[in-house]
Amino acid sequence: MDWQSFFRKNLEQVDTYQPGLREDQVWEFVEADKIYKLSSNESPLPPFPWALEAIQERLVLLNEYPDGSSYELTQCLSKHYGIASEQIMIGNGSNELVDLIAATCLNPGDNAVYPWPSFVVYRSSTLIQDAECREIPLKGTGQLDLSAMLGAIDERTKIVYICTPNNPTGAVVSDVEFKDFLDKVPSHVLVVMDAAYEEFISDESAVGPLKYYDGVRPYVVLRTFSKMYALAGLRCGYGFAPAKFVEVLNKVREPFNANTLAQAAAIASIRDTEELKERAALNALNRVRLENCFEKLGLNYVPSQANFVWVEVPDPQSTFNELLKRGVIVRSFPGAGGLRVGVGDNEGTNATIAAFGELFG
Repeated sequence: MDWQSFFRKNLEQVDTYQPGLREDQVWEFVEADKIYKLSSNESPLPPFPWALEAIQERLVLLNEYPDGSSYELTQCLSKHYGIASEQIMIGNGSNELVDLIAATCLNPGDNAVYPWPSFVVYRSSTLIQDAECREIPLKGTGQLDLSAMLGAIDERTKIVYICTPNNPTGAVVSDVEFKDFLDKVPSHVLVVMDAAYEEFISDESAVGPLKYYDGVRPYVVLRTFSKMYALAGLRCGYGFAPAKFVEVLNKVREPFNANTLAQAAAIASIRDTEELKERAALNALNRVRLENCFEKLGLNYVPSQANFVWVEVPDPQSTFNELLKRGVIVRSFPGAGGLRVGVGDNEGTNATIAAFGELFG
């Protein structure tokens, strides 16, 4: 059977997404008594207490389809952010919204411009639509090179992705440089601001994605409940875009893409602002502890504004393996020269610091 004859030719370029290792996959390699999974930028804490209550209440409704329009969640987000409900889109994680944007906008022969390394779905979603990827290398200490990204735009460019804080480096785009960038982007290009880690930012000079959102210009902001809100297992993302864009994207969207529990947990989470502040403070504290550890050990790292830190090590794969033996799972990126180390809770951060100390102290 020639299976290749059934498939679209452009899919040969698409790599299957490889998630971070799970605890149950690595026990045979681990010599420690406990494993800390710090490879997928997940929260080390459970969902917010109010979210857990909302999930419990909705369990008896799982015989019914979820609300295909995510009406209550959309209204909640509209009130929370002061943005019209018709400008809000809901996704099965912001990951799905990236895919839907590509499916809505890209024709074969078009191109998308984005930083690299960055979120891998920019690449896969572009290639799936048989469009061209224009990957712009980072500059300095893991920063987006907005000038080079502007220079890569031509008449066939449809989308430019800005990831801030950038995954996997954690660096942010400043307000000053983003305003200059946005003013210069041609009107035929959709600017997509991927702000999945915005809740972790403490740098006052960083751009606030919604500051430049007006519901008119071709500018989209993406957010998620997977990271700070600890709902990665339920998959719920959202975004803001001009109403006409949301209307057409909904033609591509699967009608029941956000499940009942995800919608209920998201509503409860967005209302719990005190829990949000406490978790942001805990992440910032342990992030600084990690960075101080790398500083003392003489390891170069990128000052981060996310829930992970990018650190350069002499032999990334060997270091990854040695950390794994010690029960610390991080993320390696072949050829990138470093590791993405998730920020754990206090115990996970202690274990990470101790492991790096053994290897490089």
